[in-house]
Amino acid sequence: MIRLIWKSLLHRKLQSAALIISIAVGVAIIFSVAAVYKGVASGMELSKQRMGADIVIIPYGVTLEPSLILFGGASANSYMPKNLVDAVRGVSGVRQATPQFFTHALTADCHDIGTQNRMIGYDPASDWIIGPWLKKAHKTELGPDEVILGAKVPTWTENQISILGKWYNIVTKAEETGTTLDYSLFVSMEEARRVVMKDTALKSVWTKQGPPAELISTILVQVDEQAKVEEVVARIQEVGFMQPIVASEVKKRIHSQFTVFGLLIGGLGLLAVFTSLFHLFARFYTLTWERQAEWGLFLAIGASGRKIAAIITGEAVLVTLTGSLAGLLLGGGLYKTALALLATYQAFPFVPP
Repeated sequence: MIRLIWKSLLHRKLQSAALIISIAVGVAIIFSVAAVYKGVASGMELSKQRMGADIVIIPYGVTLEPSLILFGGASANSYMPKNLVDAVRGVSGVRQATPQFFTHALTADCHDIGTQNRMIGYDPASDWIIGPWLKKAHKTELGPDEVILGAKVPTWTENQISILGKWYNIVTKAEETGTTLDYSLFVSMEEARRVVMKDTALKSVWTKQGPPAELISTILVQVDEQAKVEEVVARIQEVGFMQPIVASEVKKRIHSQFTVFGLLIGGLGLLAVFTSLFHLFARFYTLTWERQAEWGLFLAIGASGRKIAAIITGEAVLVTLTGSLAGLLLGGGLYKTALALLATYQAFPFVPP
């Protein structure tokens, strides 16, 4: 029977191929969109758990998209005076605040570690993000030759990494956050400032804004549970020229936008699948009547009506399964392409499912 089904499909190659392709396209779209959507949802949850900042403060006048700053490793070399940290800590409703200092984009000696990677200097006295990773390594703070690697920073030696001609001991690897922090390197703030001082391309920045020792890149803020984030943001803006970004609002907006996008593209995929299945039903229903002479011949040579029904059903099932399997393979390719694009233009948290 399988041989009869196969020969019947080969006899109508164009019609069979058209149905298989249409089913495959629909399945591929649904599979890839579902996988990417699940990755974004997982990334949102992970970033919420492991970043732990209600407000991210950046220098006033930075015009980058908030999602790029929060999740995309934005590369603008913008700084603000470090004395703003104490001013923020004094704002009513602020539970704690910690500064960070970003360097320029980095490459490891002989090996590219990414176009958006930065060395991030942290303040051990006030930090709550790097601290848990240090505790796992039984340390309280990082020395000048020590580094914590983001979860996805590649290494070619077991315990060391060379950056800009200096070897650093790898203390530990951070847990995955779903953001470009996974591709960053964490060092003491003094070490990060030393690194940027060696970059001649940034001399104009220091001339304009002051020496790195007096500057920071961002302030991460946690708000009291009883306080309203909107009111805290307004108070922060009153104490200095700073630009607060409410992390929850950015995440909510990204989630809403991606949900709409996923529903739209996924809906098109479902429409393609249902249209293909309708065409499949219509085709075999029509062929049932068109092939009456063929069925009569089968009956004449002793085939039962049940066997003829099994042949028709088998053809439909084989076309559907072939299209679905091809769609999963094509969907895997689309998903890998989407991952490559996300790695290049990531502006929202993502963790592969």
